[in-house]
Amino acid sequence: MYDIERQKKILEILSDNKPYSVYKLAEMLYASGATIRRDLTKMEQKGLVTRTFGAVMLNPYPTNKEISFELREKSNITQKRALCTKAAEFLKDNISIFIDSSSTLLHIVPFLNSYNNITIITNGLFMAQEVISHTKCNLYLCGGNVQANTNSILGPMAINSIQNFHADLLFMSCGGFDFDFGFSEYTVDSAELKKKMIENSDKVILICDHSKINKKVLFNTCNLKDIDIMISNAKFSDDEKEKIKQANVTLVQ
Repeated sequence: MYDIERQKKILEILSDNKPYSVYKLAEMLYASGATIRRDLTKMEQKGLVTRTFGAVMLNPYPTNKEISFELREKSNITQKRALCTKAAEFLKDNISIFIDSSSTLLHIVPFLNSYNNITIITNGLFMAQEVISHTKCNLYLCGGNVQANTNSILGPMAINSIQNFHADLLFMSCGGFDFDFGFSEYTVDSAELKKKMIENSDKVILICDHSKINKKVLFNTCNLKDIDIMISNAKFSDDEKEKIKQANVTLVQ
C-alpha cells in the first residue's frame, strides 16, 4: 500500500474521534509500527492528527487557520451531499462552470454526467482529479502555486489564469458568513481568487453550511449582494431571511 493510501485509511479509522494506539493502527492496516509512526509524523506536521501518551486522534479543528483538506473531506459528508443535491438543480447542458477547491463541492461531481457539453474550470487538485476520472466534462485547471494543505492552486498566477475564462455559473463555498462582514476566507489568496471568479461569472451560487453562519474569518471575499443564490442548511430568523431577500439573493434551504 502506498503512503498516501495508508494515511487516508488512518484518517478513516480516526474519523470516529476515538484515540488509537500505534500498535492498534499497525494491526488494522497490516503494517509495521515503524511505518505507522512515520506516517503519523508526516500527518502531524500537516496538522491532521495529534499524538499524546502513545495514542493518536484527529486534530481538533483549529480556529485561526484553514482546516486541512483531508480533514474537511472526511467531515459532515451527509450534509455536504444534501447541499450539493440542491446545487445540482441549477445544472444544465452547454454551460461553463467555475468550481472552487472546497471539499463540499466534490459531492457535485456525480451529478455532472447527467448533462452534456459542460466545461469545468477549477483551482482544486482533488476536484480536477474527480472530474477527469469520473465525468465526461471538459476540464481546465488553473496554473499557480500549489497549496499542499488545502490541495488548491492559488496566488497571482492562478488569478491571471481565471482572468482568461468566463463562466455561466460559479459554485463556491466560504470560510464564514456574517451579515455585516459578508463572506470571508482564511487566506488572502483564496479570497482574491474567488473575487475574480465572481467577477467573471454570470451567476454566483454559494453553498454555506450552518457552521459557517454568523462567523467571520480573516479576509472578506464578497458581500451578500454580490451573490445570486445561497444554499444553506442553517436556520435563519425572519429578520435574517428579510436581509437576504433585500439583497436580491435567492435562499435555498
